[in-house]
Amino acid sequence: MLDTTTTTTTRTGGAVPAWTTALTVLLLPVAFLFGGLAPMAADSCGPDHCSRSLDNTLAAVYFLWLASWTATPALTLASWFAPHPTARRWTAWTALFPPATVILLTLGL
Repeated sequence: MLDTTTTTTTRTGGAVPAWTTALTVLLLPVAFLFGGLAPMAADSCGPDHCSRSLDNTLAAVYFLWLASWTATPALTLASWFAPHPTARRWTAWTALFPPATVILLTLGL
């Protein structure tokens, strides 16, 4: 007799897309808030007198903040519809990178 639960779990890529979708839904609003408030870190030094490291960090936050709203939803959808289970897992975990990195970088400002 064929065990359908193992076949279904293997075919769908497991629970990784479901977990990462839930984490994405939780991380995106926080990343939006932190990324939107990150430029306020440069208020004390003005646009011309900030250190190079602060400017570089703010540029990375801005880039990843935009990726959080473009690449993350696309990768989350791809994790549900990818044909191979390994591709589902990789796209699912990759979708969490931009919002998590925005949060971590802004906490370091």
